[in-house]
Amino acid sequence: MQTVPDIVFLLDVDNTLLDSDTILSHLTDFLEGEFGCENSDHYWSIFEKLRKELGYADYLGALQCYRMEHSDDTRLHLISSFLINYPYKERLYPNALAVIEHLQQFGPTVILSDGDM
Repeated sequence: MQTVPDIVFLLDVDNTLLDSDTILSHLTDFLEGEFGCENSDHYWSIFEKLRKELGYADYLGALQCYRMEHSDDTRLHLISSFLINYPYKERLYPNALAVIEHLQQFGPTVILSDGDM
């Protein structure tokens, strides 16, 4: 029979382990630079609509919806490349991984996210 741990640590990703605000700022700057403010705003409105419907953030899902409306835009692959190739490791807060490792000594450590990249 498996025993239940006395303590479990729950850590959120967004602005706890990872500087999500900077990532979002970079993505917004990228979208505005490559697609213009109007298209950037449209992407974010799709993103927010999906977030309300799904209950989590789905950047690639919003991109898929945007793509369905702009299927003739040959630059769309740039957004997915940006999201997939973004240097997320550089946005980890200092010692974030060390904190996780330290907490694991005392109990299971679970990382939570609302779907963010």
